[in-house]
Amino acid sequence: MKDLVALLRLHSLQKGDFLLASGARSPYYLDVRRTALTGAGARAIGRAAIAVARRVAPDAVGCAGMTLGADPIITALCVAAEDLGVEWGGVIVRKEPKGHGTQNWLEIAGTLRGDEEIVAVDDVVTTAGSTLQAIARLRDHGFTVRHAICVVDREAGGAQALADAGVTLHPLLVMSELLE
Repeated sequence: MKDLVALLRLHSLQKGDFLLASGARSPYYLDVRRTALTGAGARAIGRAAIAVARRVAPDAVGCAGMTLGADPIITALCVAAEDLGVEWGGVIVRKEPKGHGTQNWLEIAGTLRGDEEIVAVDDVVTTAGSTLQAIARLRDHGFTVRHAICVVDREAGGAQALADAGVTLHPLLVMSELLE
């Protein structure tokens, strides 16, 4: 985990005055994509996340999250699972239905049926708004979602919001660890 902390501090953590997606202001901003889109970052995130997923949701067969923040996390998890000899599929949840072709809300790996257990993923959880939106779409499609994994929990109420929806949050790190 030390490698992941170092990578996030190097590539993703910024200090200043930022408006967050939740509407709150913060003296720091964490853009996990800047780490997740590197080979070392994807490897560290994928390995850590698949270890947590296999421990807390042993029956899960995939992971899913809201585009764009979750996209590299989903890929990292699926690759890390493959490295372990475990077949996992990913689901990307769109913010709006596709405007052409199938007009789908979800982009689902061909290995998934839609009635299995999957783990929700996100890069950063603050209030869990986007994670909860993704979970609602996934459940509407028939997936079972009981666990969520995020790279960093900002410790701002997201874990409780997810718990209220019947989902347990398992952060790889919490923001206070990155700020130490």
